[in-house]
Amino acid sequence: MRVKLVPPSGHVDAASEETTSGAGGSERRHLRGAAGSARLGGLLAVLLIGARVAAVPITLSQDSTYGAHAPLTGDVRRFHSIASSHRGTPYRDFPVEYPPVMLGVIEVIGSSTTHAATVATMWSQLALDLLVAAVIVWGWGRRAALAYLVIGFPLVCYPFLYLRLDLLSVALAVAALALVRRRQPVLGGAALAVAVFSKLWPVLLVPGLVVRRSWRALASFMVLGGAGLVTWLAWVGTDGPVQVVSMRNATGWEIESTVGAIIRVTSNEAVHYNEGAFRIAHVREWAIVVSAIVLAIAVIAAWVLAARAAEPMKMFDGPAALAAIGVFLATAPLLSPQFSIWLVPFAAIAVASGDRLVGWLTLLVVALSVIDFAQIDTYANSNAVAPQVVVLARNAALVALVVVCFVRLARAGRPAPALGPRATVAT
Repeated sequence: MRVKLVPPSGHVDAASEETTSGAGGSERRHLRGAAGSARLGGLLAVLLIGARVAAVPITLSQDSTYGAHAPLTGDVRRFHSIASSHRGTPYRDFPVEYPPVMLGVIEVIGSSTTHAATVATMWSQLALDLLVAAVIVWGWGRRAALAYLVIGFPLVCYPFLYLRLDLLSVALAVAALALVRRRQPVLGGAALAVAVFSKLWPVLLVPGLVVRRSWRALASFMVLGGAGLVTWLAWVGTDGPVQVVSMRNATGWEIESTVGAIIRVTSNEAVHYNEGAFRIAHVREWAIVVSAIVLAIAVIAAWVLAARAAEPMKMFDGPAALAAIGVFLATAPLLSPQFSIWLVPFAAIAVASGDRLVGWLTLLVVALSVIDFAQIDTYANSNAVAPQVVVLARNAALVALVVVCFVRLARAGRPAPALGPRATVAT
């Protein structure tokens, strides 16, 4: 029989007491550190949200925000032109470069005066920006939401983003992925379909539904997306999709695009203003085909690599989505500064999973995009070196971000299964 020896009352082994005390103290220090970090993060989030809210009335109070040639409100003037047009049916009787869902929003916010459209656009986009942060909290946690607020902060310093409608598609796309993640696949697929009809880029996330094996979400997307496309074609024929894809049959590479920036720096081609953007040279048919092939291969590769990862869920909403969107931006003939917001939620999700390099690279892309917007007139109308360096650096940072994401995906593959003991044969 084993007998457990108990020390006399009041006597405690010194080593045991020291070990217990040390472990408890370490745990208490860890908890205090976590609480301090949480308070600091909360304070930073409040400041970043406050800056966003303050940016709207400050911008609206500036005389430079208004006028026929104010750089901030170029898109708003276009919205107002579309909404106030009485020339007939959009797409069929006059060209429109926006898909139907965004067109509906434009009709709502732009149907009054240009001043009223400016005010409505800014406040609505602020609301969507904060909604994206809230959805990220719900889907991926507070750390990811804080990263979203930090990475997107440069866009608040010169808030042209709030005078565009890109946050509509971002909010819908992020909500779609959050719904799928929170086991609401039917709603998630439907939200993704609506996102595609607000801006085309969220279609790059559809392969993610396949690699997740979220068949209900995919079916919901296909049903609603197919019905929407049939309705669109029945309404205006093929003119609608063609105008959206071609940006109203625009000609030339935007001078901020990857190819356009290189042509701008290395040639004497004249810059011309066409369909809402400064463009250069012509986009040849073979270039469109090559870009489409490169994009298709890269997007498929990104999602296949994500599906083969040892921890695929860490790859889906971070590096895989970023790689697909980044390649699209890098190969497109149009790369406007506001498009950088498409990257921010997915970079924030990657940061929450521990990938700080992706966060820093995305922050660099966003910051240089803001500087690019501020210098666009100088860049388009002169040979000044500084604006050219900014655009080339932004595009290089974008390419670097894509490369890093593909490296992450390639290295995240499942390890080879361990070999069992070799069988021995008696002789």
